[in-house]
Amino acid sequence: MKGSIAVRVSKVVDKTKVKSSINLRSLRFFITLSGLAIMLICLIPVTSVDEVINTSFIVSPGTKYGPNDAGTSYHTRIMGRSVLKGEVNVTGEGIYLTVNFYNTGHLKNIYVKGRYSFAIDPADDLYVFIFDNTEGHNESSVKFTLEEIWTRPIAIGSPPLFIIGIMGFLLFIAGLVTLVMTKLRRYL
Repeated sequence: MKGSIAVRVSKVVDKTKVKSSINLRSLRFFITLSGLAIMLICLIPVTSVDEVINTSFIVSPGTKYGPNDAGTSYHTRIMGRSVLKGEVNVTGEGIYLTVNFYNTGHLKNIYVKGRYSFAIDPADDLYVFIFDNTEGHNESSVKFTLEEIWTRPIAIGSPPLFIIGIMGFLLFIAGLVTLVMTKLRRYL
């Protein structure tokens, strides 16, 4: 009789060990998946459009406006992918537009009289805009607007989401490490 009670008790203890090991395994798996899900949610891309330059000025005959004048340079965002879209409206005598630096080979000495739109895709780093009226005999009135369209992970624009994204990454790494350690213990 005593022996059969001991066998029953040991079977019950073995069953609880199996149940607790299954619960621990599923908890580790849940931590890994929840960390991955949080991290992936924070990496969802978001597109924003910002008007970064909106200026008007007069370019006198025989002069240039830019690159060191107000409203003639712009540095793109660091995090994310950018596209610059610009529009130049010239009244009076036409001018020559030049845009310098990365990916601007198609924007050198463009004659503009009236309205001209352009795009720099992809845009990266610093850009300067030069409005040249050195060959003109009359002044030109210029209205210049520049928009930056940029795509970035959703967490970059929000400090709380950025912190949650880091926590998700850490949860994912911690879950992976515990899963690997569990597998290694079984084989040792």
